[in-house]
Amino acid sequence: MKTLPAAAAIAMALSVGGAAAQEPPVNPDLDHDGRVTLAEFRQVEAERQGRMFARLDTNRDGRLTPPEFKAAAQQSAAQSGKAMPPAGLWMGLLMHALDRNGDGGVTRDEMAALTDQGFQRADTNHDGWLSADELAKARRRQGGGFGGGGK
Repeated sequence: MKTLPAAAAIAMALSVGGAAAQEPPVNPDLDHDGRVTLAEFRQVEAERQGRMFARLDTNRDGRLTPPEFKAAAQQSAAQSGKAMPPAGLWMGLLMHALDRNGDGGVTRDEMAALTDQGFQRADTNHDGWLSADELAKARRRQGGGFGGGGK
């Protein structure tokens, strides 16, 4: 299982995509009952991942490739004024974690498959839903882009 690299890779992909920086926080508790269920989490993550794909998939082929991730990282670094980390290091981690079938590209389905893993990791007391505290802790671990973007 690719659990730890996957968590880091998703955070990296979202920061490369500018998702956390460009989107306001979204409350994944869609029915406002104080609990985030897996269904709510999946819905919010699917919407966020869809927006990220729309930004990053520059050739519109439904796959995010290393050149597309690299271009997004370079653009993000230029806009933020921060140096880009060595591409080989983070690109290898990203592709290893997200490219589940090893074809050199990441599809929406491959990224969505990791949503359930993220929910299970965040549900630290294993009660089947996320409390506000569990969600906040998960967002801090993921750099703010977890469960609907923003911090």
